Amino acid sequence: MMEEQTFEKLLNEHEINEVKRGKIFEGNVFEINSDGLWVALKEATGDVFVDQKELLKPINEYNIGDIVFVEITKTNDEEGLNFASEKKAYWKKVIEKIKEGENYKAVFRSRLKKGYNVLIEDVVSAFLPGSLSLLRPKDELPKNEQMVKVISKNRRNIVVSRKDYVEEKIAETFEKYEEGMIIEGIVEDIKPFGAFIRLNEEVTGLIPVSEVGWEDNVHIEDYLKKGQKVKTVIINLDKDNKRISLSLKKLRENPWETIEEKFPVGSIVYGTVKKIMPFGFIVKLTDGLEGLVHESEIFWGRKGNIKNIVNLEDKVQVKIIDIDKEKKKINLSYKQVLGDPWENIEEKYNEGNIVSGVVEKILNNGAIIKIDEGVTGFLHVSEFSWDFLENISDVLKEKDKIKVKIISIDKKNRKMRLSVRKIKENPWIKAVKEIKCGDVVKGKIIRFVDKGAIVQINGYNIEAYLPSSKASADSKSVEERFDVGQEIEAKVLELGLENEMKRGNMIISAAHLEKEKEREEAMKIINEMNED
Repeated sequence: MMEEQTFEKLLNEHEINEVKRGKIFEGNVFEINSDGLWVALKEATGDVFVDQKELLKPINEYNIGDIVFVEITKTNDEEGLNFASEKKAYWKKVIEKIKEGENYKAVFRSRLKKGYNVLIEDVVSAFLPGSLSLLRPKDELPKNEQMVKVISKNRRNIVVSRKDYVEEKIAETFEKYEEGMIIEGIVEDIKPFGAFIRLNEEVTGLIPVSEVGWEDNVHIEDYLKKGQKVKTVIINLDKDNKRISLSLKKLRENPWETIEEKFPVGSIVYGTVKKIMPFGFIVKLTDGLEGLVHESEIFWGRKGNIKNIVNLEDKVQVKIIDIDKEKKKINLSYKQVLGDPWENIEEKYNEGNIVSGVVEKILNNGAIIKIDEGVTGFLHVSEFSWDFLENISDVLKEKDKIKVKIISIDKKNRKMRLSVRKIKENPWIKAVKEIKCGDVVKGKIIRFVDKGAIVQINGYNIEAYLPSSKASADSKSVEERFDVGQEIEAKVLELGLENEMKRGNMIISAAHLEKEKEREEAMKIINEMNED
């Protein structure tokens, strides 16, 4: 009886330890070559060879002594060689633990007629129906691992669903969240109407633009950037439609509630220029508070180009001049911080001063010259030169730098009259002292005008008028007789200066000289004939 029991025990042990196809054994790697591994089985006699195609990892990641689990795939009693697969052993292990209703990692392998072939845990093939994939027919296959739920499993097939997994996680999320809860997420996208916040892989919430900041006109990009991690508070949880509304601003106090304390009327504060408009610019004082600097509070004098004063994102000082909490409006002043330049104008500028300025605007009758911030003066066309000038635009253009003399200051009306010509002495004073009617002068034709030409008189820096009728003895017009730039001689017909503060007047004639020369030539010929 004892011998029968011992024999039965040995027979059972032999069956357990027998190397048969389909059995799984634990073993140690004892040799590695370019084709695969040799593994010594722990609970069976003999060794097995595992081809590199049947390994779970690249062959260079294995070391002598590594423990591996393999499934016998082929035996050869005659030669004593046994073959095994690590992949199949792992496959059996994975498929045994796969249960219906459980979630697993999967990778997309290929597109099928009515769905997709996916690998669970990278080894077990499963079918994902297209209707449960959350993919459109034209979408590319996801490259990263995706979570799926096993909805059906039998000996031959496993069916999985991404849709069921996502819906389960969404339901779990909505069960976990409550209104008023502070949660964290990543800014996924920004639209004009708000920002989408990814709360987890399955759920996205929306921060409406009205819930980003406390100001009326919110610039979302001032608060949020794509990819930014942000804390928000849940303000609405719609479990039926699976929608979550979030708020960023409700994590901070409403600045309008304490505005009188932090920004009292009359205080001077710093802010940032956020928008420039034709009638003023918007300044951000702090998160949720913006005020308007109207153009009337930018310039002390003549209104100019606001973009010449400030640029977007400039840091500026402004004065709080009015707060309307009900309408949420703040009026600011830029110019009052700078101070009124006309208040003590006499301390800086006086009549007779020669100052530098910039041409701000060209008018029909003169030019506006900017002397200082908030201080401009008027240069009449007649005050540019001691000679006649018809259009000031012929000699000046906007942004030109120019030196001018202040000839009058009207503090009450904020007006200043300027002159260029009065910087130098009136050249007509010297001319009327040294030149008499009938004198012959020399000059250069500088331009043609209606019915005549303007001649620059040498040595005096004054301009004389040469009528076309006085240009030539043979009735040629001035344009026919002369060229611009040509030097001429002419007789002074008229010369006058009303007073030393005004421009003088000179009319000359080239025809008179020609006639005199003709008479002289004729007299010379007559005299020569009489002598003969």
